[in-house]
Amino acid sequence: MLDSHGRMIGINSQILSPSGSSAGVGFAVPVSIAKRVVPQLLQNGRVRRAKLGINTRDVSTLRNQIDLPVEDGVLIYQVARNGGAAAAGLRGVQQTEMGDVELGDIIVGIDSDKVSNTDDLYKVLDKHQIGDTVQVHIWRDGRRMSVPVRLMESPESRR
Repeated sequence: MLDSHGRMIGINSQILSPSGSSAGVGFAVPVSIAKRVVPQLLQNGRVRRAKLGINTRDVSTLRNQIDLPVEDGVLIYQVARNGGAAAAGLRGVQQTEMGDVELGDIIVGIDSDKVSNTDDLYKVLDKHQIGDTVQVHIWRDGRRMSVPVRLMESPESRR
């Protein structure tokens, strides 16, 4: 896919065509992603992605159900046992012995990038490589803090 100046901006991947012809709605992979992914595919036969090792929920979808200390961000729902987040001490949602639920950390930024939702989180992580260390800005116990986290390969990409 080329822009009006003839510069490559994407690689066409699919077309939704009710008639079966080449007319319809087209979909493409942005060239910035292709430049990062193609070398990995050629070298490894698969894409390796840097991850924190967490499962998340967007704060914006939980705001009406739970009183949260921030308007935007990503609640850490669960922390993978052997991930970078666990090694850094990040916390997921937990149930106390009394049956109460304790909220996990809420990610509001990584390095100098704001994280308002899961899409923002993935965009930021896509800029980094496995083994990089990032400063994860979180809300915990009513205050903002920063925690260095080493990014690791996601378990599903190791298969």
